[in-house]
Amino acid sequence: MKLSQLAAAAVVFLAGSASEAAQVWTAPAAVKVRPQAQAPQGAAANAVIAAARNEFESFQVVVTGPATGVSMSLEGLGDGKGNSISGRDVTLYREALINVPIQTGGDGAAGIWPDALVPDVDPIAGEKRNAFPFDVPAGESRAVLVDVHVPAGAPAGVYNGTLNVTGGAAAQVPVTLTVWDFAIPSTASLRSAFGMTWNGPCMGHGDGGCSNYDAEQKLRARYLQAALDNRISITLPVVSSPIKQDGSGGWADYDTYAGPFLDGTANTRLAGAKLTAVQIEGDGTRTVVAKAWSDHFKAKGWTKALFNYICDEPPMTCQWSDINGRIANSRAADPDMPTLVTTTTAEAAANNISGIDLYVPVVNFMEDRPGTGHAGSQRSKYGATVWWYQSCMSFGCSGVGPGYDYTGGSGWPTYAIDSDATRNRAMEWMSFSYDMSGELYYETTQAYFSGDPWVNQVNFGGAGDGTLFYPGTSAKIGGQTEIPVESFRMKMIRDGMEDYELLAMARQLGLGDQAKQIAKGVYPKTYQSTSSPAALDSARSQLAQLILHAMGKDSGPAQQTTGETSSGAGAVPPIVSAGATFPAGGCSSSGPQSAWLLLPLAGLLFLRRRRTAV
Repeated sequence: MKLSQLAAAAVVFLAGSASEAAQVWTAPAAVKVRPQAQAPQGAAANAVIAAARNEFESFQVVVTGPATGVSMSLEGLGDGKGNSISGRDVTLYREALINVPIQTGGDGAAGIWPDALVPDVDPIAGEKRNAFPFDVPAGESRAVLVDVHVPAGAPAGVYNGTLNVTGGAAAQVPVTLTVWDFAIPSTASLRSAFGMTWNGPCMGHGDGGCSNYDAEQKLRARYLQAALDNRISITLPVVSSPIKQDGSGGWADYDTYAGPFLDGTANTRLAGAKLTAVQIEGDGTRTVVAKAWSDHFKAKGWTKALFNYICDEPPMTCQWSDINGRIANSRAADPDMPTLVTTTTAEAAANNISGIDLYVPVVNFMEDRPGTGHAGSQRSKYGATVWWYQSCMSFGCSGVGPGYDYTGGSGWPTYAIDSDATRNRAMEWMSFSYDMSGELYYETTQAYFSGDPWVNQVNFGGAGDGTLFYPGTSAKIGGQTEIPVESFRMKMIRDGMEDYELLAMARQLGLGDQAKQIAKGVYPKTYQSTSSPAALDSARSQLAQLILHAMGKDSGPAQQTTGETSSGAGAVPPIVSAGATFPAGGCSSSGPQSAWLLLPLAGLLFLRRRRTAV
């Protein structure tokens, strides 16, 4: 459908007078629909999305109340030629709300935000959950995220379907999906090393000591599966280390629980997906331990994923004087196993450190604002392979201690709940622009240790800092099997990872310069991480057409998606740098989310909060 048609589509007004009528409207995925959001002028009553094969793409269906007992369903999408997308490849999530009591940094916003995604039928255990029905108070809005995975073997073309809204709000929402004629890989090209402490899931599901090992390890595997389907690698796949400090131990349990995620045989929706980064669990500073890990991973063919986490943010977790000895021990075990330290080359040199294979600087130190000590890109100071991370330095690091508060202003990438959704998606685009090979994040279950994550998500000064999951207990979401509940922010990270795949594919086809120009048009600098759904969709459309042209395939009509600006049939839409046509995340005009505008908002995310063992 052309955008002119999309823009003309009316919002569906339901029963009642104009002042009392419920409304159904759609919004792009990269916007957070808060309760006070109202249908913008010209809001669409249909959804138009585009994706490559083996890619996920989402949109939101919003109900503005009053409405009671609302449910939604989408049986599937078909191309009219006998090909369909349905079942586990189509998931509807009710966006549960959480209160953010204090704004994150200088540009967050206290109040109620959508974050936890409660599935209708979960894609992990396949069980019906309590996403529906739900009520919507008068004058307020509630959103459902509709998530579609294009099967790797789906023929290219246009697929159509109808999402049915029933109950106190009744509507039929046409859905159009254009499938591009190329596929992205199941295993992410951009490596990720996201933490999940040994008893994180146990704590969130009522057994902080992980006393029932088999049950808790199976629960942990469900967390790994959810993360991997979001193209994120959890670096510690099992509850405890298989190798003791003296080198004794066995690999049977590790291979049982972690093996499928390293072999690509786990029951993920991304067929064949593998972990891209796994760290030595236990004391990897001991040669005998490191050697046991190296030998086993070589024997199993898993070596590419393994690294040795030598020290985290020295001198906070180890002394500078410890590092050279630890590296020497790792080298003695296996000189080819990468050693990782979260620091900069300048800090390492100042402390006479040598032998670090994987430098992992905080994003603020890869390029800071003009006039600071890290002004201008620092990328040339690192080798061919470097990872990075975002941290609470982006918004102040409350509670970390003197010397770690950061006053570098707002605008950084962030995984905070009370931030623009496009900032949750920025890190992966920037990874391509700055030639980064991987992203590290300190924890994904931090809030499990500070009360009920469904009530409180604040840690180290940030709402959502260190937490990308909610505990999906049977009492909370229904069903029999307890599962992780993904956050809205995790979906934004996944979308960023998939955007990276388009950029990487363009580079592989000899279009790296053009791809980098497109990426920088969306997110120009590390401290300019706010974009718009229109800019993202336009850039993705450009990349898809570049790829298709380079592959000698017909790009077909312009694939314009929900929230995108019109640029004419068949034309490559220009990158939008400001003034997008869709309203900002349903936020009021006075808040920091007020804009779909590319304001230099933002104050980023978390300094990999201490991996405090709980």
